[in-house]
Amino acid sequence: MNFSCSPRIILAVTALTLSSAYSQESTGGTLTLARALALTLERSPELATSFWDIRAAEAQIIQARLIPNPNVSLSAEDVTGTGDYARGNNAEHTLQLSQLVQLGGKRAARTTQAELSRTLAHFDYQVKRVAVLRNTTQAFVDVLVAQRRLALAEETVRLWGNAVPLTQKRFEKGAAPEVELTRASVAVEVAQISLDQSRRDLLAAKAVLAAQWGETRTITFESVTGNLDHTEPLPSFTSLVERLGNHPQLARWTTEREHREAVLRVQQAQVVPDLTVGIGPRIVGGGDSYTMGVISFSLPLPLFNRNQGNIAEARALLAKARPEEREIQARAFGELSVAYQTMRRAADMIVTLKERILPAAEQTVKLLSEGYSAGRFSQLEILEARRTLTEVRNRHLNALADYHKAVANVEALTAQPVELHGHLSNSKSKAKGSR
Repeated sequence: MNFSCSPRIILAVTALTLSSAYSQESTGGTLTLARALALTLERSPELATSFWDIRAAEAQIIQARLIPNPNVSLSAEDVTGTGDYARGNNAEHTLQLSQLVQLGGKRAARTTQAELSRTLAHFDYQVKRVAVLRNTTQAFVDVLVAQRRLALAEETVRLWGNAVPLTQKRFEKGAAPEVELTRASVAVEVAQISLDQSRRDLLAAKAVLAAQWGETRTITFESVTGNLDHTEPLPSFTSLVERLGNHPQLARWTTEREHREAVLRVQQAQVVPDLTVGIGPRIVGGGDSYTMGVISFSLPLPLFNRNQGNIAEARALLAKARPEEREIQARAFGELSVAYQTMRRAADMIVTLKERILPAAEQTVKLLSEGYSAGRFSQLEILEARRTLTEVRNRHLNALADYHKAVANVEALTAQPVELHGHLSNSKSKAKGSR
């Protein structure tokens, strides 16, 4: 089977186009999604192991095409004895060259099996590449989200830091009890703890992303950039189901069945016994006479072992191929359903939070802050409003993360972009993506 018609892989065209351009560059500075994918394709340790699996499969083809080596044997008869045979004068020495002749199409069968094994190794590489690129995309999203969380945590610390002097003035004027000053100080400390945690989360997310292309000692990029807020109308679920066959895990099953059929043919060919042919000279006595007429043939008799067990096993594995394929199809359909519903749920939540809840929460904090300065609202009311705003912002970030990760899952399952990720590499959105 010619592997030139391999299925399209998630974002591979974009990443491969950029990989040569980035191959000589360091990973320092600001990282885009396209560059992260290119680095992953170029340097991923996981993909490197699959490359050697392909090389090993190619070596098996070379081995399968080889014919058995000839044998050279030397035998001696009547070397010693009594009478005329006492000094070995009548000894006979036979030098024989023999060759195993494989019958039943064994060499062709095992060569076909090895070639199909190589094709399956290519499919396995494509399966791993889809997974690696999906993981890189999701790790990239995690870094984008962690950067945004850090920015929100820094903003929260600034807000509470600005609130402490205001509460101090109100306390000094007798407009606020001392407990409000204590609450404000506690709020600053809590916000600082959240800020420290956000910094650690960002470092952890960056480490996971860098590990995709084998960076395990130091993180050489400073930040990532992408438009985390951008969403687009979703494709229909039916159209995505139709693309499931593009995934190499499903596309490989035609070759998988052919490979199992080839294994069966190899085992069936073993039933045919192989012929060993030999020819050579025979030297009699001290070498005064010899003959070239020594010819031998040997052929095993398949009376007991006719490879019945191996043939039965190969047939069972071949019959198992169809149920296995249906099982993987069903599993892929289920995973696609989950990813699609996650994508829809997250998209709906993003719209609701962004257009209704988030503006209302921000407006509430603004009005309460102005009213608190004028003495119209209590500190507890503004504390609650700010906590609500922080929770809403975090929910919004969670929804954005769920959305983009679900898109990456859908792209992996369909082995092609669903045209929703181009915005993540949009350089115009650097400020939003890095906040």
